[in-house]
Amino acid sequence: MRLPINILHLRDTYEIGGPGKTILETAAYIDKGFRMQIAVFKTRKEPYDSPFTNEARRRGLPVHFIEGFNQYDPLMIRRLVGLVRKLDIDILHAHETKSDIIGYLASRFSDVRLVTTSHGWISNSLKQRVMTRLDKLALRSYDRVIAVSDEIRKELSASGCKNLTLLHNGIVVENYRNTGKRGYLRKLAGIEKNAPVIGSIGRLSAEKGHKDLVLAVSEVVKAGHDVSCFLVGDGPERGGIESLINELSLGSHVFLTGYIRTPQPALEDFDLMVLPSYTEGLPNAVLESLLMDVPVIATAVGGTPEIIESGVNGVTVNPARPDEIAGRIIEFLNDRGRYREMAKRGKRDVIERFNFAGRTRSLEKIYSEVMLRN
Repeated sequence: MRLPINILHLRDTYEIGGPGKTILETAAYIDKGFRMQIAVFKTRKEPYDSPFTNEARRRGLPVHFIEGFNQYDPLMIRRLVGLVRKLDIDILHAHETKSDIIGYLASRFSDVRLVTTSHGWISNSLKQRVMTRLDKLALRSYDRVIAVSDEIRKELSASGCKNLTLLHNGIVVENYRNTGKRGYLRKLAGIEKNAPVIGSIGRLSAEKGHKDLVLAVSEVVKAGHDVSCFLVGDGPERGGIESLINELSLGSHVFLTGYIRTPQPALEDFDLMVLPSYTEGLPNAVLESLLMDVPVIATAVGGTPEIIESGVNGVTVNPARPDEIAGRIIEFLNDRGRYREMAKRGKRDVIERFNFAGRTRSLEKIYSEVMLRN
């Protein structure tokens, strides 16, 4: 086996997000026997600069673009094959449905090995459901499929996928330190009141369930509690969420911050983190919150129960139940000490079970095993 092993990570998003953070931190922690580069799909109308590509360049990672006339231009396959040959790539590492499928098709025209990290699927539309089906078919031919949660591993196994490995997301513990400074979000929103801060971090997309949190906050306010809720992120649901906030007259209680590149200043302001998702892989937002000593309420979906043991290191609720979320928020407001104790336990669990250095050593082993296969 030659060294270094050349790895090309494929991405189809302008955002950093959980998968993007994992790629960027892996590049910082991986052994010198592995050389990482990044390729990003884009249409001709899309810009070359994005939060993800800019951060990758800042860290010294080579970034390449696979351009197409539209999102599904077949020429992208040929261009990826050409890039693999030009860079002498040993392993293509995909990270979402589109990169899984195009990576598989490109491998038919080269002898590159295939690895993917499966973070879960979004099924908000017929198109997304069809793509999910095609994705699971393509993954049957991958040399290794990494599932970030046991829930995803079981789903892939049931679909006929082989060569599965469970590898939870990790987090760079050293990056999450409390400075004791608060007020970042209030300043961002231009408000002065000092009410308890409920926060949620994630893309404003239907599967993230943010409208349920807005509905829950409405019930909390009706019950006589003054809170400030900040939704950190951006996405296609923003307009609908803004309309719901206006409809419920919550303009003085719920605020949309837009995209924030580094979540630590926001997390320092959070008194409580709520993740109301309908689907998840293994949510980095939960890991980050616990490391910053923030209590967590989250829906029991995807890999979240693999992090949170309800009533021990956090609280889980059923998805699509704003009433349950509201009840737990009120419980927090009435007994913050208990929730802080759960957060302390959660922080210890994250440090012990989800440390990024250990994850990277496991990933190096996977790459080496893939290269040694005949």
